[in-house]
Parts: sequence; C-alpha cells; structure tokens
Amino acid sequence: MHLGNLVKFIILNLKVSIINYMDFNLTHLRYFVSAAKLGGLAASAKENHVTQSAVSQAIRKLEEALGCDLLIHQKNRFKLTSEGEALLLRAEGLFLQISELKDHIKTTKAEIGGEVPIATATPIAQFILPKVIGSVKETHSQLQPVIQIGDVPFILNEVKTGRAEIGIVIDDGNIRGVEKKLLHEGYFCCVAESSYRFSEKKMQFLVTRESPGIEELKKAYKKKYASAPEISVAVESWEAIVAMAQYGLGIGFVPELILSHYSNIKEISALADLGKKTKYKTYVIHRGENQLSRQGKVFYQTLLSTVS
Repeated sequence: MHLGNLVKFIILNLKVSIINYMDFNLTHLRYFVSAAKLGGLAASAKENHVTQSAVSQAIRKLEEALGCDLLIHQKNRFKLTSEGEALLLRAEGLFLQISELKDHIKTTKAEIGGEVPIATATPIAQFILPKVIGSVKETHSQLQPVIQIGDVPFILNEVKTGRAEIGIVIDDGNIRGVEKKLLHEGYFCCVAESSYRFSEKKMQFLVTRESPGIEELKKAYKKKYASAPEISVAVESWEAIVAMAQYGLGIGFVPELILSHYSNIKEISALADLGKKTKYKTYVIHRGENQLSRQGKVFYQTLLSTVS
C-alpha cells in the first residue's frame, strides 16, 4: 500500500485527525511491527537494540497518535486488537515500499555498468546500433553491449535461452515465445550504383532468399510486369547486395534504412512502387522486462527512445 493509502486508512478506519497523524513516527511503528511479529516487547527490544521500556513507550505513543488501542493490555499477555492487526498488515507493506525506495535511490546514484548480451542481424548492428550505443555511452560509459550476429532463428533461440537479454529482429512471421515491441517499420527500395541508367529491358536483381527478399520481390514484380524478375545474384546479406550493386552487377532489393548510409548508390525512382509494396517490421524482443538486468533495462529504454 502507498503511504497515501496508509494515511487514508488511518484517517477513515481509525478516526485520527491530520494533526495527530503528524506525530506518527516510523521508528515507533517499526518497534510495534517487530513486537507484533516476534510476539512480545522483549523480543522487539532485542532485535532493535533498545530497552523494553523504549518499545513499550513507542507503542504507547503510537496509540496516542492514532487514538486507539493497538494491544490488549493485560498482564503477561501480548495480543493485538483488531486495530493493531489492521495496522500491522499495512505497516509491513509500507516498510517494504520504503526498502524498495531506498534501493531505487541507491540505484539511480550508482554508476550502471556491465555487459548487456544482445543478439541481432548484421544490418541492424551496422545501421541501427551505432547510434543507440553512442546514446547509451553518453550517460553510462561503463555499460558494455556484447553483440552476437545471426539469423532470426538464432536470435530467437539466444533470447529464449537467456544467453542474450535483448534481441533485435526483422520479423519473418515466426517470432513466438517471447515478448516483442515494434522498433521500426519500413519498406524496401531498388538501388543501383550512382551512374546506373535504368531500362526495363535490362533489369537484373540482387536479392536475399531469406524473407523479406526474393519471394516478396517476385510477388510485387508480377503485379507490375505480369512476369517473373530476372535474378542476377541471391546472397544472404544486404551489405553484400549493396556492394554488388555498387560494382554494377544489378539492382539491389534492400530496406530503405540502408540507402542513407551510402553516397554512391541511388534509389531507382521508376521502381519505387515495386519496392514500397514490400514492407518490413523490426522488433526488439526479450523474455520480460522484469527479467532484464539494470544495464539491460538502460539499453532497452535507450533503444526504444533512439530508434523510431
């Protein structure tokens, strides 16, 4: 229960005034909780390294502040009243929240560092992560991303088994068994080296077989030209496709995010509609935010705020 709810409980259920509540003392409350859980004043005194008289006085001051009896006052008998039982229940929750608050304050003051294992694909590591890592390092210089590269099944398995805290994947329709959040949504484009002269009679494509790739190109091409595209090279690397396009080996079929990283290739405007018919989505995946380490949470939040 939040402190505000505890105040509300005391005011409504124990009929205490705001002025009296200002005399409420957390140390007195701690002695009371200790005595209630351990079953006596002497045990509470021992645990808190005070005298039994100090515990007795603390509980009496609590009763005065709250305007009710917390104990059944009988010789050689320690028993809570109904108000005492109710206060004990809520006080334990209050002390838990105070402990969590202290931990949070310590966490925010301390330098967050250490390794963050990440699994992703080469294009994401090359075109997305540098900016994210730069942003992370500005505020958490001791944080160290450790990046593993692979295809979607590899990335998914690394996250599921816990070898990677965070995975970044281009959705292939098989992302299951993990939590995922949309990171980026884009489209494909057809690119060629800067001096390339477009001709519908001389179109050869450079594509990947892994989805999205050759199958998506075939569908879009068939709708536009009512025929199958001519494939020059099929290679499982968009970076290799760009390199081959720069060398004049054909038209590269790649995500639009790659285009801005190269100055000597251009998008073929005549094929813009062909590329844009192929959409893709990039997701960040993990096993649950509650299972992320402190440094993992920092990286995750930076990733979400940096990439759109």
